[in-house]
Amino acid sequence: MKLLCNITDKDIIGDDRLSEAAPRYTARAILIDQDGYIAVMYSVKYSLYSLPGGEIKEGEEKTEALKRELLEETGCNCEIIDELGYVYENRAHSDFTQYSYYYIAIVSGSKGQPHMTENERSNGTVSEWHSLDETIQLISGPKHEVLQRKFMQRKDMAAFHELMLLLNS
Repeated sequence: MKLLCNITDKDIIGDDRLSEAAPRYTARAILIDQDGYIAVMYSVKYSLYSLPGGEIKEGEEKTEALKRELLEETGCNCEIIDELGYVYENRAHSDFTQYSYYYIAIVSGSKGQPHMTENERSNGTVSEWHSLDETIQLISGPKHEVLQRKFMQRKDMAAFHELMLLLNS
């Protein structure tokens, strides 16, 4: 899978340090429904829009994890149609490293009800559906002050950048 970008503290706050923490692995998607709308997760508590997906559990394949996470967060089964690439994050300020694998997926069947975790429910997390332009604006628009949100915004926008390159080729 293609590397979309590396994001480090140097990119966000100008700090050259690197974390040596064991990496966390996630799978995320630009999930498109039959009407061309894209799933986006919104956390009321953090005023944060992001792409759906989550942690790959030990022994789980990336695509299995993605399908599980999309069903939990959006209530939708999906068909993965393409790989976009991955983003490597290294956050020395919080001693954290992560690989996020991004895909393009389409909804298969009808939309169901999300099954959020207790943490997601307590954060007021909901799934929404927006046009491509609206989704890009919702994710890229805010000027976040919190470092974690800056990292999340940058990695999701790397996936959209790659999507736009594919659409324009």
